[in-house]
Amino acid sequence: MKTILPIAALSLLAGLVAFERRSPETIPYPAASGEIAVCGPSYPGMQAPLLNGKYVVALPGWGDFSYKVSTSSDSSQFYFDQGLNMYYGYHFKEALASFREAGRIDSTNAMAFWGQALAMGPYYNAAHLYTKPAEVAQALDKMNSLTAHATGKEKLLIDAMNVRYSDDPADAKRSELNQAYSDKLKKLVADYPDENEFKLLYIDSQMLMHAWDFWKKDGTAKPWTPELVALCEKALKVAPKHPAALHYHIHLTEASKHPEVALASAEALRDLLPGVAHMVHMASHEYERNGLYAEGVEVNNLADDALLNYDMLAKNLSLSKHSPHYFAVQTYCALTAGMYTDAMRYAQRVRRSVTPKPETTYDQYLYMLPVMAQVRMGKWQQILADSITPDPKWTYASLLSDFAKGVAFANTGRPDSAAARLAALKIKGQDPVLTKRRIPFNAPVEIAAIAEKILEGVVAISRNEQAKGIAALEEAVKLEDKLIYTEPKDWPLPSRQFLGAYLLKSGKPALAEKVYRDDLIYNPSNGWSLVGLSQSLKAQRKTKQLAGIRAKYERAFAKAEQIPAGSVFIK
Repeated sequence: MKTILPIAALSLLAGLVAFERRSPETIPYPAASGEIAVCGPSYPGMQAPLLNGKYVVALPGWGDFSYKVSTSSDSSQFYFDQGLNMYYGYHFKEALASFREAGRIDSTNAMAFWGQALAMGPYYNAAHLYTKPAEVAQALDKMNSLTAHATGKEKLLIDAMNVRYSDDPADAKRSELNQAYSDKLKKLVADYPDENEFKLLYIDSQMLMHAWDFWKKDGTAKPWTPELVALCEKALKVAPKHPAALHYHIHLTEASKHPEVALASAEALRDLLPGVAHMVHMASHEYERNGLYAEGVEVNNLADDALLNYDMLAKNLSLSKHSPHYFAVQTYCALTAGMYTDAMRYAQRVRRSVTPKPETTYDQYLYMLPVMAQVRMGKWQQILADSITPDPKWTYASLLSDFAKGVAFANTGRPDSAAARLAALKIKGQDPVLTKRRIPFNAPVEIAAIAEKILEGVVAISRNEQAKGIAALEEAVKLEDKLIYTEPKDWPLPSRQFLGAYLLKSGKPALAEKVYRDDLIYNPSNGWSLVGLSQSLKAQRKTKQLAGIRAKYERAFAKAEQIPAGSVFIK
């Protein structure tokens, strides 16, 4: 390991291309492809070099982490380091191009070709969509022809990379190959316990096989999780600024009941790699999970700037200019922070970034985020006056519209109209398109069931059927607890916040207190539940805890246009 060579200064200079921060309304959007939005840039393809023969320029803002490889060329080492940092940051197009540039500069650098094979493999956020590029074979052949130039540890990594791939063009045994690759790396970790890179590449290989699947719903770890967390934390003790250790620490712990353990890792990533959009965006995973929603809003502006900058500097790579995922997390943070004007502005930006089709239900969800923000903030008249109706062929968007209008009708004294929307929602909920799961996350039918039970509860209570309404909301809670964790949440309006509000309204503050405390386990430091908890304690005259809780929800709503009167807006 070493500090990056002086040529890294070129990276900083390359980034000194000024561009004006544009408001969301002025950013142009190309037609969306309808692909599922994932947390990270798209998978790499082999891109043509620039006119001067280079595959990529020196990119700014990826820090100073370096892994020394066998090359006499400072420039080849630099581009290898750029590639490895990009790989660790889930910027795979930039990673592949950087490794190719390292190999172009020094054609005897075996690890440059190892890096190409690494960058062309599966990755965490889309492993289930992986198709092996044909160019992998060429990279492996070149890598293997250069083993005489490699150190002992490099040969071990090359050996592991060879078992990651087979000669089968169809890659039919991908799962077995992933396991074999991981097993090789696990042995390296055992044989070389002080070698950080072996630990982190092993963690990476395991994350591919257990994507977004580290914690059970009750907060206990899945069988493979403790080992990975322990290894990651060991790596951080040795190298507190290691980009992979910081990044993986967040992914491994964000769905746990103690996401705060990786908050420092997130903030370190944001500051250490300000040019790498995904690493900057990762801070918002932790901000979202720790009630720091306003910070989550701003950091995604920084991530969007970083995407634009890399695209401007590396036009030949056809990089993403914007990420609907970043915008969606930003919108969720804004609406949960009570920042209504910002939430609507960012939600409209999300809407413009997608072009839904009948089968792309997640795009339909993103399209409806402006309406979900209005429900969050109790903007009933705006919901009912909205002239934009989803395409009837978009079943999921139409179902969410029924939900929003149903809640709005119930809260404006029109329970019969609300009931009609509930009936329409139930019919749409039977559409088979909703059963298609967004791997590895949730099927829309599971989320639609939550919307149905919340609306059923709201309608019943609007008709003074309290017991029926509370029972329906309790069912919504049970359904929501079964959802697989993702961010932003597939259902952005916690059902416990509805249940707690109506329990308070019906004179049951002790039950409401329990509901809010439970929600704060699932949604730590969430201002809406903290407000509800404060109200439930006040109703029971439990005054000793109120000051501390008030300070917490005031922090959560630090940039809110107004602190809400309850955990949800109700009549």
